[in-house]
Amino acid sequence: MREATSALEKQIDPVTKLLSLAAKVGLLTGGTCIVSYLLVNGHYPQGVSIGDSLLFLVAAFCFGVICLYFSASVTAAGVLLAPLFVPVLRFLIWFATIFSTEKPKPELKLQKITFLTVLLGICGVVTIYFLARRNPIEHMPLILLPIFQYVVYSAFLKQNEKIKAVYGSPPQTQTAGAEPVDNDVHVDVKPMKRLRAMIAGLLILTPILMGGVTSDLLQTAMSLAKIRIERATILVKPPYAGLLPAPKDSPLEGYKAFDNATVVFRGVGNSTLIEMRTADTAIRLEIPNDSIIIERNTRLITPPKPESGDKAG
Repeated sequence: MREATSALEKQIDPVTKLLSLAAKVGLLTGGTCIVSYLLVNGHYPQGVSIGDSLLFLVAAFCFGVICLYFSASVTAAGVLLAPLFVPVLRFLIWFATIFSTEKPKPELKLQKITFLTVLLGICGVVTIYFLARRNPIEHMPLILLPIFQYVVYSAFLKQNEKIKAVYGSPPQTQTAGAEPVDNDVHVDVKPMKRLRAMIAGLLILTPILMGGVTSDLLQTAMSLAKIRIERATILVKPPYAGLLPAPKDSPLEGYKAFDNATVVFRGVGNSTLIEMRTADTAIRLEIPNDSIIIERNTRLITPPKPESGDKAG
């Protein structure tokens, strides 16, 4: 019985450590995400409690999903569009070698296009279009990002092939771009794995940091976590209601209603940051939580059934 309990403890212990590490990383990532969002909007909540750590985890998860989607879709867009720009890159590489004393032979090969590549690639192209359509010149790094991601992705696959070759992969799985490795000679794969991890990190982080859309990704993640709400209807008590434009009568006594408000930040601390826009100005106001009500309308999956009295009539 003791041996069974000991074996069970050994199995549970790594899972516990992994969950603890994931929670710490989630809190760190979510805290960094929320702090960055607060710095962008110039809002510093007061009265933060320990219970707000759950919101940090939610924000971390949402931000992670958005960032992974963005990096994967932009990379897939590069793979999907590679037949268009790879010949141009090959020509530029050949032209650069003309004036070089050494004659290296860098190769840039077309990667395999799968159904998932097509699906994510189309999503990436659509995402880039909607982000850059208003000002293409300002978002030129974002437009050129799929090309850079494709080059980095090719380097990652090549490095992965080198590591597989060290472990004795069948010759047919090795691409022509991978350098042959003598398996009889001991090769330390740790530097190769370290380089592969660095390339993978570059592949994930470059679209977020260099795409010029970090603020947009933060806003999307905050909207997904319901920390930010667009086009909301809010009910506000005086005296704060008198500072906002276009008040309307409210069914609740002592409140004024406002349509098309943006809830910039809610859920952490004892105040809510809202924004109201007019034709000329944008007004931001911090309102205590006990002086504001946010209406949230949802669509019903199935229409409500008529009452029995209506059927009888």
